[in-house]
Amino acid sequence: MTNAVWLLVSVSVGACQVDAPAISTVSQNGMNMQGMNMQGMNMQGMNMQGMNMQGFQLGGATLSGEGLANVRIDKGEVVAERDGVTLHGADVVGAHFIAQAASTDDPPVLAQVEYRITAVESESASYDPTHSGSTYLYTLEQYVSDTGTWQAACGADVDGRRVAIPLAATWNAHGDRVESSTLFTFACSTGVIAKCYRWGYRPWLTGYGDLIDVHWTCTRLARADYCGNGVSHTHDGTWVNVWDALPAPGPIQNHGGLLPPLGMLFEAGWNTGGAVCLSRARWLSDNTLANMCPDRLVAPGLLGATVCDTTAEVLGYDPDATMFDESYLNL
Repeated sequence: MTNAVWLLVSVSVGACQVDAPAISTVSQNGMNMQGMNMQGMNMQGMNMQGMNMQGFQLGGATLSGEGLANVRIDKGEVVAERDGVTLHGADVVGAHFIAQAASTDDPPVLAQVEYRITAVESESASYDPTHSGSTYLYTLEQYVSDTGTWQAACGADVDGRRVAIPLAATWNAHGDRVESSTLFTFACSTGVIAKCYRWGYRPWLTGYGDLIDVHWTCTRLARADYCGNGVSHTHDGTWVNVWDALPAPGPIQNHGGLLPPLGMLFEAGWNTGGAVCLSRARWLSDNTLANMCPDRLVAPGLLGATVCDTTAEVLGYDPDATMFDESYLNL
């Protein structure tokens, strides 16, 4: 399999500049997602045209005009019942789902949006570092009521696919994972919910500790959501070196060596609430960080400073921190 590798020029990871970095693309054979990974800004990757996705309804799904029963998400797969038959994989092609959305107005205007599954394919083994078995990718189309047409729900990812991965939870505007018995998420592969899934942090896996929280933590890291408030501080496609401290048979993502990749510096340690602490270089690179979230992150030189340049220093602030990253830093 060939993945597109993004080579970033003059990258400033976590910086708040509006201008996107210049990029070029090169194809390399055999590239996998271990170690060096790409950050992003979008949580779900869904094309919502000014609306925020709240989640897809488990109830009300139909196939060929008939209602589906006991719709559920089982280990990255949409499963349902119809006429006493359990539907798996490509059996759900043609199924229609209703999603709940909210406008960005204050107060928000609630809406329902119709989606349909037009194709189902197996996930590539190259996105399965735990070797726990391939799950499924769903091609979705969104109904546009203004024109009476259907459009692709997801943008194209680095493989050129416009696909989504189902997960049995939702995420709110603050980036918080929300358990729900009525809603689920179709996460486009261009969004960080799916990125973290593909990095190996599948929430249903056992034996690695609490991968539900680790996957949630990963979505904070993947968006450089330092404050844990849903605000991203990175550019799409920014390279980071990601690793975790999961118990055996972990780690799922390894650091990859004794030294950082050339040009990268330690950035932060992470938990479900955002960054546990930031490196001294990261603090010094942006003087706006000091006032960003003082209730969580405190600049060097102040009482209670949260400064870390090693994994061990992160664990000194939070012994339960599970994820860490290095990034390029352009001063």
